[in-house]
Parts: sequence; structure tokens; C-alpha cells
Amino acid sequence: MALATLAYMADPSSKLDRMFGVLRTIAEFGPLAVSSSEFSTTAKTVVERVLISMDCKEGVLCAFDEQKATIKPLAKVGLEALPTDVAMKVGGASIANWNLLRRPLPVPPLGGLSKFFSNDHLHRFAGIECVVPLRMGGTLVGGMCLGQRPGMERYNESDLEALEMMAGHLALLLQNHSLSESLRIQIADNLRLISQVQHAQDEALEAFATTIDAKNQHMLGHSQRVAKCAVSIGRGMGIDPAEIAGLRAAGHLHDIGGVIVDRHVMNKPTGLGADEALEIANHTTLGHQIVSAVKFPWPQVPEVVRWHHERADGTGYPDRLHLQEMPLAARIIGVADTFDAMTSDRPYRKPLTMMQAARELVQLTPTKFDSAAVQALINQLRQNDVTFQDFNRQGEYLAPQELDRLSVELVTKATGGRVYFA
Repeated sequence: MALATLAYMADPSSKLDRMFGVLRTIAEFGPLAVSSSEFSTTAKTVVERVLISMDCKEGVLCAFDEQKATIKPLAKVGLEALPTDVAMKVGGASIANWNLLRRPLPVPPLGGLSKFFSNDHLHRFAGIECVVPLRMGGTLVGGMCLGQRPGMERYNESDLEALEMMAGHLALLLQNHSLSESLRIQIADNLRLISQVQHAQDEALEAFATTIDAKNQHMLGHSQRVAKCAVSIGRGMGIDPAEIAGLRAAGHLHDIGGVIVDRHVMNKPTGLGADEALEIANHTTLGHQIVSAVKFPWPQVPEVVRWHHERADGTGYPDRLHLQEMPLAARIIGVADTFDAMTSDRPYRKPLTMMQAARELVQLTPTKFDSAAVQALINQLRQNDVTFQDFNRQGEYLAPQELDRLSVELVTKATGGRVYFA
């Protein structure tokens, strides 16, 4: 009896030996399903394990799309004429025949494959001798197709039972992949939509900035340049990308209160009277009233509109804040706004060069401006950031050595002369 049992277990075609191999293969599916590897790698490994357990030379794991009546080979061994990861039309009749399968089926000879694959692709599956439907909750999600075995051995009832045991696990693997792929596509689509919305917002704000600046003939392009400069400074300071988007929006809208200021006052070529100066200064509070009525995705916009003319020593307006009372976005826009004003033509003075404006900002820091923001501006100028092409109206060359000297001077002033070098 013992010898007969041993002989039975040693026989590779025996049902017991086959089941041991199948159970071992199924046990390996778990770690593979949660592997961090690319799905194509995981699927190829799964196919290889199935073929080993079934003593088979070649095979392919496929996914079905019933609505589109397509089959997509995901991974294969052998079957050289069969492309992978390419959806192939198989037709509704083929899908229907797959749906009629309730368990693995040895392919009948003499045209049996034509029931499951369209004539256009039949030659690609030549050599397939067994088809296994993969279902989840009654829904056909894919199929496992097995090819020839050594000695042209046919698939017997023991083999079909083994394949039936594996089918549920293979279907679960495909379903998880399908859900993950669907989630990936949805995330990509959402990000694309967000990007499009962000792009549309940027375009709308740029157009609005142009409208704001149009009221003053000497301010054309000012708000757009301030937005670009602020973004460059923010990136130089390592600010989070989400906050960079807020900086851009705040730069576009910082002078929105100017739309209410009298055009004559805005364009006056001579000195302003006290009332006129107050009207200009009020563009910050008027603008704040306007933007506070709008729910922006960037909370810093109202703050910047109100406080971009505040100064570190408390001499700015409208609330005479000191540096530590000012949000970072307002400090950055304040530097960007001043830099553009200095390098722009005005009725009462000629524009400064970018280097002259940088020197002037360093002179006014840290008394008036945030040292880190000014330092970031100089660093971006030093790196020849393309942003500043819009500011270079005079074809100016910025000498790196001079910018380095400005950086050292700024650090010295910011630290009260306590500069240490390793």
C-alpha cells in the first residue's frame, strides 16, 4: 500500500501531485499581487508560475473589455506572434463564447480557436490548447490561455480542476489591476483638469491685470511683471508650489484698487497734492475691499493687496505694519513691486537699470524690505532667470561679480556686520 501511494505521488501526471503544485502556485500569487513591481513584471511572473505548475511551454494572460469587445494580452511566455499590452478587437460573438464558458476548456481541434478569437488575430494565438475564463462576481474580466505541453499531452480533467482553482485568484489579480489602472487614469484626468483650470485662472488673471494697468499709461505690463518677479523670488526662497500659485495671483491683482482711482491722478506728470497722494495710497484699502468679497483659493491675495506697500520699519501704508507683522507673500510682492517700479519709466524720472535697482534695494534693506526676499531676487538675477528678460529694457549685462558683492553687502547688513566664513 505504501509503495503504491509513493508511486502515485511520484507520478507527475497524478492528481495529488498536480494539486500540490497548484496550491504552491496559488500561495505565491498573494505576495505577487501586493508587489511594488510594475504590473507587467508581476503578470509575467504569474504566467510563468502557472505554466510551470501545468507543465506547459507557452501561454498568455489576457484582459477583456466586454463593452469594446476587445482582448488585451498582458503577459505571455512564447507565442511570439502575439503583441502584449495591445487591445485587439475580437468581436461580440467571441466575447459571447467566452461568457458561455463556466470552467476551463481544452480547445477542440479543427477550428476550435475560431470560437474565441477573431479571424484577424487567430494566427497570433496558434498553438493555444486550453482556455480558462477568469470571472469576478460573474463578470468576465479576462482569460488564461495555455499552449502545448511536452509530448503533445492533452489537458485532462485533473488539469482542468487545477486551472479552475487558480482561475479565481487570477481573476482577482486582474480585477485589482483594473481598479488600480482606473484609479490612476482618474487621478491623471483630475490633475489634467486641475492643470487646465489653473491655466485658465492664470490666463484670466493676466487679462485682468492688463485691464488694471491700462488705466495708467506708464504702468502697462506692471502687474504681470510683478507676478513673474514674485514667482521667481518665491522659487528662489524654496516656497511650496501651491503657495507659488497664490503669489502669482496676488501679483496680478495687487494693484486692483487702482481701477477706482481717478485716471487724471494716476497719470499726473507732476507732483501730487496731499489729497491726490491719499487717493493713490487708498488703492490698497479699496483693493482689499474688492478682493475680500471674492473667495479665492489663495488666502494670501487679500493680505497682499492691502499690505504690499507696508515697509519693514513701519513707515509704509495703510496700517504701518513692521516686518514681522507682514505675511511673507506681502513682503515678496513688496520687493517685486518696487523692483519693477524702479526699472520702469515714470513721468517724473527715467528708469534705473536692473543693477542700479538691485543696489538701491540692498541700500534699503533691512530697513524697508525683507532681507531674504531681496537676497532671493539677487540670486535669481545671478542665475540669469529668464523671468527678468521682461525687465531688461536696455540690453543690460549683469556682472556676476557685482551681484556677488551685493549679496555679501546684504548679508553683512542683515547680520549687523557679524559675518562668519568657514
